[in-house]
Amino acid sequence: MLATSAARWLPRDFVVSSQTGGLFTLLAYCAMLVVFVSECVAFLAPSYSTTMMLDRHDGDLIQINFDVDMYDIECRNLHVAVFAQGSEERVSDQDFWLRPIDRNGMLGNAIKPGQGDKPEDAEAEHRHSMEKLAKEDGKAELDSDWDSSHDGFNHNHFDHVIAAHDYTFINFFATWCSHCRQFAPAWAELAAKVNGGNGTAAMVFKDKSGVERSVRMIKMNCVDFQAICREKGIDAFPTLRLYKSDGNMFVFGGKRSEEALVDFITKRVGQDAGWSRDHNHFEYGCNAKGRLEVPRVPGRLELTAGTGDQNLNSKMTNVSHFIKHLSFSDPNDGRYHRKPWAGLPRDVTRHITPVDGQTFVSHKFHETWIHELKVVSTVSPKEKTVYQFSHQKRLQTVDPEEIPQARFHFDIEPFSILIKSESKKWYDFGTSLLAIMGGAFVVMRLMSRVSLATSTSLRRLMKSA
Repeated sequence: MLATSAARWLPRDFVVSSQTGGLFTLLAYCAMLVVFVSECVAFLAPSYSTTMMLDRHDGDLIQINFDVDMYDIECRNLHVAVFAQGSEERVSDQDFWLRPIDRNGMLGNAIKPGQGDKPEDAEAEHRHSMEKLAKEDGKAELDSDWDSSHDGFNHNHFDHVIAAHDYTFINFFATWCSHCRQFAPAWAELAAKVNGGNGTAAMVFKDKSGVERSVRMIKMNCVDFQAICREKGIDAFPTLRLYKSDGNMFVFGGKRSEEALVDFITKRVGQDAGWSRDHNHFEYGCNAKGRLEVPRVPGRLELTAGTGDQNLNSKMTNVSHFIKHLSFSDPNDGRYHRKPWAGLPRDVTRHITPVDGQTFVSHKFHETWIHELKVVSTVSPKEKTVYQFSHQKRLQTVDPEEIPQARFHFDIEPFSILIKSESKKWYDFGTSLLAIMGGAFVVMRLMSRVSLATSTSLRRLMKSA
């Protein structure tokens, strides 16, 4: 009775079943479920607010963390330094290391020796070829240094020089190169011993089969014979290469002392694997990775090419690079500079390392990449300081005689961003959840009433018509 009596006081659409009422009831339940889930997700997910204030950092230093691959600069010719803005004063404490990398991003792979004729047949053919070239060009022509284009020799066939000797050790040099001039006396002294002459027998070196081989040491002036040096990919001076008669070669990369050079010749002549015709096989890049502590003032990080024991050819120097990682942090963080990033919003973390994984390629010579970085200190909810930065880049054309460099100009902004964590109280969550769910039900009820009233009016009009 109580239920029946109570039902009399309820609206008719509450106690009389209909298809329209059932549909809107179902929609109301779905809407309340969606609202409930959304409100729970919003309640559980952290929210943040940001405040801008003057830079509150008390320290005088900031740490630069970097991991960069230079594709075409060898480690012997690469230097990393930070300079104060507008000066050549180096201001960094160095803590980094360099690792040579090949074209595939790994240390050099051995080349599989080619399969040819039988050794005795190949040896006979080689001797016949040497005799033929000696008759055609003359032994003096084949043994001469390519020191000048006006030294009385023709110097027409560089490949003939290679093919006419068991092995040819070549010093590619430039007359303007200071390292070449310093090395010239040591090269001349060793060449006199290896080549022989003036009553002195030439040195011989045993190959893998125990056969004694001769090595001819000659010089190649890359100023007078620029086209040949460019064809052979010579981009730094001096460059020392040991060629076999078939054109395969090895590049010397050690200390330029007599002992080291003789040891290099002995080892390479005595092995078959590792020789290559392509000079690119011996072209190594360099990975620079580490940390630098620098003053908290504007400056530039510079990956400088041409500061080693070779003079680079500015017309062939390429500073294309791949940035594996670049970020800023407090010096106290040291090698664990990523730890303060934990728990930060994604919008913040993506601006901590905005250039990671990007490649910057110089398609033309005499081009250098300039990176402009604006660094902003950011205080996390855990009172840890991290650094966001914006990045702009541009390609700059340099003077043909200037060696291109990769430069990162950075500027520390005088303000900080304070991130605060915000969370909703449980009673606010409960109140808003009930209010929204109740509101959704009321809206559905009103829509149901309007729908029923409209349909009833239409039926009456149709009957009267």
